[in-house]
Amino acid sequence: MKGIIRFFANVFKPKYTYSLQKIPPVKENGFYMLKETGSHSCIQAKADEILNTDFIYNIDPHDIIYIIKFEENEVMENRKYKVIEERRGFSFTLQNAYSKKIVSGQDIITDQNISDKIDSTTLIKIAYAIGLKDGRLISKEILKSDRAISSKSKNLKVIK
Repeated sequence: MKGIIRFFANVFKPKYTYSLQKIPPVKENGFYMLKETGSHSCIQAKADEILNTDFIYNIDPHDIIYIIKFEENEVMENRKYKVIEERRGFSFTLQNAYSKKIVSGQDIITDQNISDKIDSTTLIKIAYAIGLKDGRLISKEILKSDRAISSKSKNLKVIK
């Protein structure tokens, strides 16, 4: 009997006043929608307001964990570089939410910090282009050396 009373007491008097509305979009214009338990009113709050004030004690801990993970994923997405422009000589303009830089294709491939922050398909395209460029240079060197060898062989005469 006490279990049934405790169940109804928990249903009608929850520990936490606010819960996160997880209906997409979860975060809109930098604000999270928090619904007050037992009413239809909602509060908009930023992650800093939620996590750095005493307001955190009124929110369900599962929702706080969800907000922290959502913010962490958002920061990781903002750190990823996107290729904005391809320039001559296989240099690229990279940009993320925090910075913009011009980097050569060879540096993109060799620098682990940059290559980790670029989409894998874009990185493959850059590596292919750099490999193609290097292959063409090697091909030109081989052709030059073949021409040099063939020009030397013209001076020889065949005696029967």
